[in-house]
Amino acid sequence: MKLHAFGVRGSLPSPSTKGFKTSAYGGNTTCYYLEAGPFNITLDMGSGARVLGNILMSKGIIGKSFVFLLTHYHSDHTQGIGFCVPFYIKANTFHIHGFTPDERKGADPIRNIVLQCLEEQQSSPYFPVPHVSLPAEKLYQAHDKMFSEVFYYLHRNGRYMYVSEKESAETKSVDPKDVAKVTTIPLNHPNGCIGYRIDYMDASLAFCTDNEPLAFTNDRINTLCKDVDLVVLDGQYTAKQLQGSTQTFGHGTPELCVDQAIACGAKKLLITHFDPGHDDAKLRKMEEACKVYLAKKKRKFPESVEFAREGASWGI
Repeated sequence: MKLHAFGVRGSLPSPSTKGFKTSAYGGNTTCYYLEAGPFNITLDMGSGARVLGNILMSKGIIGKSFVFLLTHYHSDHTQGIGFCVPFYIKANTFHIHGFTPDERKGADPIRNIVLQCLEEQQSSPYFPVPHVSLPAEKLYQAHDKMFSEVFYYLHRNGRYMYVSEKESAETKSVDPKDVAKVTTIPLNHPNGCIGYRIDYMDASLAFCTDNEPLAFTNDRINTLCKDVDLVVLDGQYTAKQLQGSTQTFGHGTPELCVDQAIACGAKKLLITHFDPGHDDAKLRKMEEACKVYLAKKKRKFPESVEFAREGASWGI
C-alpha cells in the first residue's frame, strides 16, 4: 500500500503569506489518497481534494471505482468534494462511507443518511452544483458512530463490490489481492467522528484524525489498531493550547499521539491536522520536540514519528 497526502491542515485552509509560511507542511485541509493493489481509497475530502482530483485526471484515471471514507461532516473534511473533478465524470463510481449523526436517527429511511448530510452542505445557496447533480455514480453507506463495524470490498473486473460483515464468507473464495478489509473506529470529537483501519494483504493503515484523547488513550484505537503498520493521528494543538480554551474541541497533541501509538503498538506514527495558526517554523519545533518525546520513551514501537507534509507519500 502507498499513502499520499493532499491536505494535512485542520479547521480551515492556511495559505502562505509574506509573514506566515505554510508551504513546507501545506495549507490544504484534510485529504489523503491510499493505493492498495487495485483499490483507490480516499480518506476525507477537504480542500486538498481539488489537487487530488486534478492529479487523477492528469493520469487519465477515468471510468474507475473509488472508495471514499469520510470521517465526519465538518467542512474541513468535505469542502473539496465539489471541486474534485472525478466527481464530474459520469463513468466514475464513488462508494461513499460516513456515519449516522445523533440528529438523524429515525430520519427518512428511504434516503441514505450520508447522502442527506452531503446534500445539505452542497446545495443552494451554499454551492452552485447540488451534490446529487454530480454526474459520477454515487453509492452510500452509513455506519454507527458509537460501535465498530467491519466491511469489505472485492475487486471484480475493474469494479468494486461492497460486502458487509454478515456476508464476509464471500471473501474466502476470492484472491487475497482482490480483497480489502475496512474497520470503523469510534472517535471522540464534537458531533461525532469515525476513524478507519484498512487491511490489505499483509499491510495495514489506521486513519484516526479528529480525536481528543482526554486523560487516557482511546481504548478502541488500542484494540482495533493493534500492531498496525502505520497510524495517522491528530496532533493539532500544543500541550499548552489543549489545557486552555481548545479543550473539548476534539483534537490532540503530538505527545498524546505518541502515547496512543505506543498503546496500540503501531510500527510507525504520522501526525496530521495541523492548527491553522501554526506556520512552518512552529510545526518544525513541534515535530522536533515530538521526536525527542518518543526517544525518551525508549519503546520498540513506534519505530518513528513524522509530521505529515502535503505532497509526501509513505509506503506501507
